[in-house]
Amino acid sequence: MTLTALPAVSRRLLLALPLAGLSGARAEEAWPRRTVRLVTLAAAGAGTDAVARTLAEALSKRWREPVIVDNRPGGDGIVSIETFLAARDDHVLLFNPTGVWTALHLLHDKLSFDPARDLVPLAPVVQDFIALGASPRLGPATLAEIVAMARQRPGALTWACAPSVPYLAFTAFLKATGLELTYVPYRNPIASLPDLAEGRVDLAFLPLLPMIGPAQAGKLRLVVVASADHAPRAPEVPTAGEAGFPGLAMSGGHNLFGPRDMPDPLRARIGADVAAILREPEVAQRLKEMGYVPRLDSPSEFTAFLERERAHWTKVALAYGAKPAQ
Repeated sequence: MTLTALPAVSRRLLLALPLAGLSGARAEEAWPRRTVRLVTLAAAGAGTDAVARTLAEALSKRWREPVIVDNRPGGDGIVSIETFLAARDDHVLLFNPTGVWTALHLLHDKLSFDPARDLVPLAPVVQDFIALGASPRLGPATLAEIVAMARQRPGALTWACAPSVPYLAFTAFLKATGLELTYVPYRNPIASLPDLAEGRVDLAFLPLLPMIGPAQAGKLRLVVVASADHAPRAPEVPTAGEAGFPGLAMSGGHNLFGPRDMPDPLRARIGADVAAILREPEVAQRLKEMGYVPRLDSPSEFTAFLERERAHWTKVALAYGAKPAQ
């Protein structure tokens, strides 16, 4: 039977088959078709927000569609994740710290989602740095001196902390060194900085960048950075390893995630586009000036990194029963 002899409906279906295959194979090339939204736990004006807006601006130019930042702070990132998942839209992406995938489930019993199941890793974006700051009214200046004081005065020293992985890391450090400090919870841990300056809190384990200004003004002392490398914005601050405590180390970073049903070709396309803009000298320089280091892991390296981190912090939480006061 010839094509012209086929019924009209069959002819239309047959002619559409090559186009359907082309559409499926190249769907990721047509994306995005409209505005893309980056949901983030960062409050407007925060350091992570500045990274998100730099990323959004660069992606908007590359994708030729608007990319906007949707700030949803609160609940250790839970608010932002629930907002992202409720959208059920491949034009809504999540820009959040590594800890939402690797540790959030360890610190909250009744999540309405499973980060490892519901958040698909798309691309790493930047490495950031966590640092230990001390009140200028606290006598000891080095980490070794602080540890010695804490051993002499169990429970007397107080500490504040960023949530998620930093909390697990500092708790593990205290347990491993046999120290007893009193934890002071804050809804927004950055709000501990004025208390640190006045000596109402002795120590704070927080993102480095918000502490640089107060440190320069003499309102706190930067003791160590909790990483293997020096921080570009504070290269004079020793690493925890250099201070004699290599166990106080963690990998901080902010990453892009997509919905779990996002097709693999689109995931690869977005990951490649993010890597491409991070290689642009102007974008890389802006991020470095903010104090972040662009990350260029391959998709497989990024996923493997997240899985290693998740396994590590699960062991830490089980070993030390690390869970903050709610």
